[in-house]
Amino acid sequence: MGNLIKLLLSAAIIGFIFYKFEMSSVLNTILSANIGLLAAALVVQILSQSIAAYRWSLIMGLLKFDHPFSFYFRSYFKGSLFNQVLPTSVGGDAYRIAEVAANGGLVKEAFYGIFIDRIVGLVGLLILNLLANLIESNLLPEEVFWSINIVLILGIAGLVVLLLIRKVALFDRYKITRLFYQLSNRFRFIYRTPKRISQQLGLSLLIHLLSMICIFGIGHSVGINEPLVTYLVLIPPAILLTILPISFAGWGVREGALVALFLLIGIDQTQVLAMSLLYGIILIISALPGLYYYLKGKHKFL
Repeated sequence: MGNLIKLLLSAAIIGFIFYKFEMSSVLNTILSANIGLLAAALVVQILSQSIAAYRWSLIMGLLKFDHPFSFYFRSYFKGSLFNQVLPTSVGGDAYRIAEVAANGGLVKEAFYGIFIDRIVGLVGLLILNLLANLIESNLLPEEVFWSINIVLILGIAGLVVLLLIRKVALFDRYKITRLFYQLSNRFRFIYRTPKRISQQLGLSLLIHLLSMICIFGIGHSVGINEPLVTYLVLIPPAILLTILPISFAGWGVREGALVALFLLIGIDQTQVLAMSLLYGIILIISALPGLYYYLKGKHKFL
């Protein structure tokens, strides 16, 4: 029932957008997009996902999961595939947990590793967006600017709180809080040296920067010829909304958020919707290696 509601919500949002827009114009914009820029955007997105797989392999290696990078590469792309076909942007994480467990890992430890991978990736996106907002502080209306930055700062502060939970033994006494206590200890174990912290944050920033460059290329392919910093300001808040488990793989939520944000700086809504739809298509195409690996693999959980 929950999945059906998410699917219906995405369909309702997309239906409303289609009702409000002249879809023939959107389709014409998509069909006239620069093929070269779209191809380059696809390559950059695949590179971003490949580096994300490498970051995850480093985390799992520190947690004593001794698998080669090729295992994590295949598993990550399979997870990306399920992110695109399940009613939440984190559906692929459940698949990755199951696959690690099927290859000799404990489910709980696999969960910790993937959760940490997610959190570090999220922090990279928050920091990238915060830096862009500081560089281009006059781009958005003041109330929107401060609202977004407060959310970003609260998100980063949340990670700091999670890191400090391990210092409070009280959290280890109760079953409901023990998960956070143990997770905090895993964070400390993985990020106990400045080198590890800088390496992981650097990879996270690079991963999201490449994703933003992908959307930057798509945007320019349909005529949204804004500088990269504008994309770094406007895209991350929309991406953050797609993480919420309220839609089918972020469809509808992403389109609505991007149209609203780009409208604030006077960008044509038809171009923005075309860009968002093309980005969704590129995400699906970039995840197709996961379909190949899934069909060839011996562990099939769905």
